[in-house]
Amino acid sequence: MTKTIVGLDFGHGVIRGAEVLPAHGRQRATLVRYQEIPVPHDAIREGVVVDEDAVVGALENLRGSAGFGTRRAVLGIGGQQVLIRELVMPAMPADALRDALPFKAQDLLPLPVEDAVLDFYPIEEVEDADGPSLRGLLVAATKQSVVANIRAVKRAGFKVVDVDLIPFAIVRAQPEESRSGVQLFVHVGATSTSVVVTDAGVPQFVRLLPNGGEDLTTALVDQLGLRADRADDMKRRYGIKADPSDLQSDFVARVNAEGARDIVQAARSTVAFFEHAREEAGTAVTGVVLSGGGSQLRGLAEEIAGATGLPVSAGRGDAGIRVGAQVDEVALLASGVVPAVAVGLALRGAA
Repeated sequence: MTKTIVGLDFGHGVIRGAEVLPAHGRQRATLVRYQEIPVPHDAIREGVVVDEDAVVGALENLRGSAGFGTRRAVLGIGGQQVLIRELVMPAMPADALRDALPFKAQDLLPLPVEDAVLDFYPIEEVEDADGPSLRGLLVAATKQSVVANIRAVKRAGFKVVDVDLIPFAIVRAQPEESRSGVQLFVHVGATSTSVVVTDAGVPQFVRLLPNGGEDLTTALVDQLGLRADRADDMKRRYGIKADPSDLQSDFVARVNAEGARDIVQAARSTVAFFEHAREEAGTAVTGVVLSGGGSQLRGLAEEIAGATGLPVSAGRGDAGIRVGAQVDEVALLASGVVPAVAVGLALRGAA
C-alpha cells in the first residue's frame, strides 16, 4: 500500500506541514492535507529549534489540527548552518561513497568533520585524472542544528525518515514546466534567501544568503521607530518603488531597496558566474523563478529582471500536483508560494 509522508517547514513564527501521497501508476502525487500553525518568533531561529518545548507543543497542535494520516516526516535544513560546495568524488557504490565523504570533505569545512552532518548530491558522471568520477554538491550542516530539530519532531510524535536541503525542496515544489531548461530559482524567505541554478530541474549551483524579508522590516523599525507590525505593513504597501503621490513612501522604498540590494546582486552575479563556468558549452540561463514570502515585495521582480536581463516568473507552492478533498483549495491558493518548502520536502520523501 502506498504511504503518505509529511514535509515539515520550520518558518519564522510559523510551522507548516504538507502531507503528500506519492504518484502511483498513472495517478499523480496528491496533496492530502496542508496546515500551518503559529509558534513564538524566538522559538525557531533561522530554521533551527531554540525553544524545544514551544516547538514540540506547536508540532503536536499541528498534527492534531491537520489530522495527518501518517507520522512519517521529512525535515528541511538551510540558512547559515549549511555549507554547500562543488565536489568531485570517485565513482563508487553509495555505501562506499558515504564512508569516503568525511575524508574528502574535511579540508572544505570551517568546522571539525565530526561536528557536521554530511551529504553528497551527485549531478553527473565525469572523467578526470583518477578515472570515472561523480561531480556533485557537498552539503554540510552543523550536527547541533540537525539534532535539535530531529529531537523536537520526535518528541511531538513524528518519525523522521529523511532530512533534505530546503533549496532543493523549493525547486521540487515547482511545476515541471518551470524546471525545464536552465533556470535560476530565487527563494526569499523571512531570514534567508536561496539562489539555485538548475539544468532540467537538477541543481547545479547553490548560494545561501543570510538575509530575507524580515531584515527589511527590522531596518524600518530601526530607522523609523515603528512597531514591527506597522513596519511590515509599510514594507508590503510600498515595496522598493516609491509612490510619487505619497512623500512617506520615498523613504520607505529607499530603505527597502537598500535591504533588497544583496538579493538582486546575488541573482545577477550567480547568472554571470554560472554562464562563465559553462562558456565552452554555451550554456545560458533562460529565466528566473521567484518564490518565498519575501518575493512578493513590490518591485523586486522588476529589479531582478533588470539586473539579469532575464524574464522573471512567480513560483508556485504546490508543484502542480493534485489537491485532495481534505485540503481547502481556496486557502491554499491564497497562501501563494508559502507552502513550497513543506510540499517540496514531502515530495522528496515520496520519491
